[in-house]
Amino acid sequence: MTEIKPAEQIAAHFASLAKLDPESEAVRFNGKGYSWGELGAIADGLAQKFEALGLPEFACVGWLARNEPSLVGALIGLIQSRHCISPLNPHQPAEKTAEQQRQLNMGVVVGVAQDFTPELKTAMKDVGAVGLVLEIGADDPVRFVPGFEALGKGPFRSLGQDVVAERLTSGTTGEPKRIPVPAVTFAKAMQLGARSEKNKAAEPLKVKRSPAILQTTFSHSGGMWGALLSLNQARPIDLHDKFTPEAWADAVERTKTRVSSLVPSMITMVLEADVPPEKLASLMAIRCGTAALDPETQKRFEDHFNVPVLVEYGASEFMGGIAGWSLADHKAHGQTKRGSVGRMRPDMEVRITDSETNKDLPAGEIGILNLKTPRAGPDWIRTTDLASIDAEGFLYLHGRVDEAINRGGFKVLPDKVAEVLRLHPSVREVGILAAKHARLGQVPIAIIEPSSDAPKPTSEELNAFGREQMAAYMVPVAFEFVESLPRTLSMKVDRPALRKMFQDKYDL
Repeated sequence: MTEIKPAEQIAAHFASLAKLDPESEAVRFNGKGYSWGELGAIADGLAQKFEALGLPEFACVGWLARNEPSLVGALIGLIQSRHCISPLNPHQPAEKTAEQQRQLNMGVVVGVAQDFTPELKTAMKDVGAVGLVLEIGADDPVRFVPGFEALGKGPFRSLGQDVVAERLTSGTTGEPKRIPVPAVTFAKAMQLGARSEKNKAAEPLKVKRSPAILQTTFSHSGGMWGALLSLNQARPIDLHDKFTPEAWADAVERTKTRVSSLVPSMITMVLEADVPPEKLASLMAIRCGTAALDPETQKRFEDHFNVPVLVEYGASEFMGGIAGWSLADHKAHGQTKRGSVGRMRPDMEVRITDSETNKDLPAGEIGILNLKTPRAGPDWIRTTDLASIDAEGFLYLHGRVDEAINRGGFKVLPDKVAEVLRLHPSVREVGILAAKHARLGQVPIAIIEPSSDAPKPTSEELNAFGREQMAAYMVPVAFEFVESLPRTLSMKVDRPALRKMFQDKYDL
């Protein structure tokens, strides 16, 4: 018997989705529903175009990642035709997207009409790429961009056999990196993501009744991955092009969803919007990841809405979750271990080691986080995260070793400084930068986004508050105030953008 390869299994699985219940709703977007059959028309149209073009299997296809139903259909089409999903961000300046296409040299780019800008078309012409415009529900839902109907000479980007997609890192500390996801790794990540499906693996696949609410942009790894996880489970998607607390709460109330995902800044926005608790009555839990959640903010949310927040910790490099809270753990330890990112996932092994000797550290001591998982190969991987793990297996993060500020021999962890300053009632969010100092080497600078519902704090007030709450060497030497901090697509504080804002004032 011929063994079926993982890539073939994944392709067959995604090709079957549109046929399960073609007339039922697969995506709801801007008040309108789109069927599984309409997603299938996009997927089949792409497969036909790729075959006609002679595009080799596993060739990278530029996927202009806009939150739009047509792009959901494109995910199915790229996987079922065995081509690599290579995200391009249409929300950045057009010239930057064009430059990425030149550098990546993709033979085909797919997206909605508005994202084929003149700059992108010029870049596509330079490399000889084909453009395919997607329009879900149209008589011809996959059409050539006029003038871009034939492949050039190439060679075009390919990451080799069995690579299903590229996953982007968050870009918090620099340009996002592209991580190839082989079919075996993709399958394991999909299995891990289907938490509620673990006891149903032997049952025939059928369209789920409860939709997933997706509001994270597809240009961010979490957005694309959320769509793929939903599709893999044949779960309908309630899709939003941006997050607003009101629209999210309305979607929860309408869909009666039991679990939803929010990043920390979204949790803060929901609290500030005074969302009526009854709108969230169906929720059993909120999953929260991508950045550190302030423990006090978590407590306020849980107390106000009576909904547990299950904090998770993951990384694009590991194709998903590393650690997280379960409802059972939250019930037993939620009050005593707040601030932890939970216990390790079943397929994860962990070591905390000394940064200099690389020797294992005992429970409770802070060191370098080392991980091993079949998702990433057989070897231990030394991360840049500082962490500790307690005697009961709960993991705590303490910032990144490569972001530690060396202030005259004392290590200052930016995340810890920000965590303390966020406790001040007039502070909404904080970004910490390292400035060069002639005597001490480096010193911390705090960039403050004031709270909208409290008087603006002064530098003197925050300095005094900091000295009451933390060691003197951790207190920033200067405080700057901005209306709003720049953020990445995952809504983390964008440190590179923050540095640019203040590079003329400080030696950064």
